[in-house]
Amino acid sequence: MLICKSPSLLCSHRGIFGLRLSWLLTLITCSIVIVLLNSYRIAYDARVSKSTEIDYSEMESSKEKEQLLRQIGRDLYYTKQYISGQLQLLKQTTNSTGHLDTILEDMNDYFRVLRHDLNHLRDTDGASEWRWKEAEALSELVQHRIHVLQHPKDCNSARKLHCEFSGGGRGVGSQFHHLTICFVAAYATQRTLLLKTEGWFNTPRGLDTFFLPLSNSCTKADMSQMVSWPGTDSLLVGISKSDHLKPKPYSPLKSIPRDLSERLFRLHGDPYAWWVGQFFKYTMRMNSQFEDYVRELAREIGYESPIVGIQVRRTDKTSSGLTFIPLKNFMDVVAGFYDDLELRQEVGTRRVFVATDDPSVIEEAKEKYPDYQFVYNEASIVSADLHNRWTESNLRYYLADIYFLSRSNYLVCTMSSNMCRFAYEVMQTVYPDASLLTRGLELPFYFMDGQGGHILRARFSHVPRRSEEMGLQVGDKISVSFKYYYRKLLVENGFLYGVNLRTSMKGLFPVYKTVDVLDVVDFSSFEEIDRM
Repeated sequence: MLICKSPSLLCSHRGIFGLRLSWLLTLITCSIVIVLLNSYRIAYDARVSKSTEIDYSEMESSKEKEQLLRQIGRDLYYTKQYISGQLQLLKQTTNSTGHLDTILEDMNDYFRVLRHDLNHLRDTDGASEWRWKEAEALSELVQHRIHVLQHPKDCNSARKLHCEFSGGGRGVGSQFHHLTICFVAAYATQRTLLLKTEGWFNTPRGLDTFFLPLSNSCTKADMSQMVSWPGTDSLLVGISKSDHLKPKPYSPLKSIPRDLSERLFRLHGDPYAWWVGQFFKYTMRMNSQFEDYVRELAREIGYESPIVGIQVRRTDKTSSGLTFIPLKNFMDVVAGFYDDLELRQEVGTRRVFVATDDPSVIEEAKEKYPDYQFVYNEASIVSADLHNRWTESNLRYYLADIYFLSRSNYLVCTMSSNMCRFAYEVMQTVYPDASLLTRGLELPFYFMDGQGGHILRARFSHVPRRSEEMGLQVGDKISVSFKYYYRKLLVENGFLYGVNLRTSMKGLFPVYKTVDVLDVVDFSSFEEIDRM
C-alpha cells in the first residue's frame, strides 16, 4: 500500500482542488488510452485494407499484435488500480466522500467501456477464430506426444518413470500438482509415466474411478530395477513424494519447451499455466461413469452459462494464519464481470458457482446478494469439512468442483489455494487464453509449489517518487516475494513489492513498467514422435 509519509501528487492536496485533480487525472488517462487504441485500430485497418482478398476467418494474427493487445489490457488494469488507490487515499483526507464516490463510479464506467472496446478490437478480422484454432492445434500436438510416450511399441524395453503418488498428507490439489512435476519430467526425458493410485483417498480404484488410464498398454514394470531420479541411463527411474527434484528437468523458474515457445508467446498471456494444463487435460479424460455424473450434477444444481466461478477457501487455510478474504471482495469482482458483460449482451440472471468448505459462505451470499443466483453442490461443501475429507465421495465432489470452476466464464479465487491454481490451469485447456478470465484476490500472481518468487523484467526505467518505492533501470529483474503477500489482503493500487535483483533494493514499483519473465528450455527432439 502507498502510505502518505512523504509528499505525493495526490496525498498532498486537499478539498476541491484534490477532487478536480483526481477527476482530471482520470480523464487524461482514459483519453491517452483511447488515442492509443484508436491509433492501433487505424494502423491495423490500413494494413488489412491493402489486400481485399484476405480470408478473415483464416487470418493468422501476428505475435506482435497479440502481445501488444494483452499489454494494453494489463496497462488498463494497473492504471485503473492506481487511480482507484489514489482516490481511496483522498477519501481518507477529505470530507467530500460523496463526490469522490461519484468520481469512482465515473472512472469504473470509463474503464468498462475501454475494456469493451479493447475486447472488440481483439476479436476483429477473424482473430477470435484464429485463436481457437491455434489453441486447438497446439493442444493436439502436445496431447499426441503424451499419448505416444504413454503407449510405446514395446513396453518391456521402453524407458519409464514411476511417480510416487499417494501419501505425504497432501490434499487433492497438492497431489495433482505433484503429478504434473512427474509428468513434465517424463515428457522432458521421453519416458512412459507409471502411476499407482489404487487406494488413494480411500478409493479402491484410485483415479481410474473417474478418469481413463494413462496408458492402455504399458502400466507395469519390475520395481526391483528402479533407481532414483535422475537415473539417466536406467530403464526405470523413480520420483519420490518430494516436489523438489535435483537436478530439475527444467528451469527452477517458470519455463516452457523451446519448440512450443514462439507459438505460445503469440497465443497466450500465461504460457506456463497453459503448459501445466496440458498434463491435466491428458490425466483428466473422464470415463463414461464420471462424465454422466458431472452432466447430471450440472443439471441438478442449475449450472449454465453465463456463470462466474468463485472458490472461497476457509477452514484449514484461515486457521493456519492465512488472510481471511471477505465475501464482498469476491462479489465486487463478480459484479464487475457482469457489468462488463451487459455492454455486450443481455444478462437475464447473474449466476455464481460457489465452491467452498464453509457452509456459512452460502448463507451470507444469499442474504447479502439477493439479486444473484448461487449455484453450488451442498454435498461437496459438507464433505469438505476437515472431519469428512479423505473419502471417495469427497474426492468425487472435489473433482466435479474443479470441472465447474474451470468451465466458468470467469474465475475468482485465491492463488494460495492449490484448488484455485488447479482450476486456473485446467481452465487454460477450455479457452484459448483463460489468463484473461481469472482474478486472484490474495497473491498477485499465479505460481507453482517450489517457486520462490515471481520474476518480472523492467521494460521502462522508474525514478522513485516516494520513500517506499525503489528505482528501476530497463532490463532490471524484480522478484515479487509471495511471502510478503501471504498473510495480508492484496492492496490493488498499481504497485507491487519486490526485490531488484541487480541492486538488492526492496520496495514498491509500478507494475505497468514491467513484464513477466519466462524461461525457455531445450527438451529432447520430438520430430520422430510428431511423425507418428
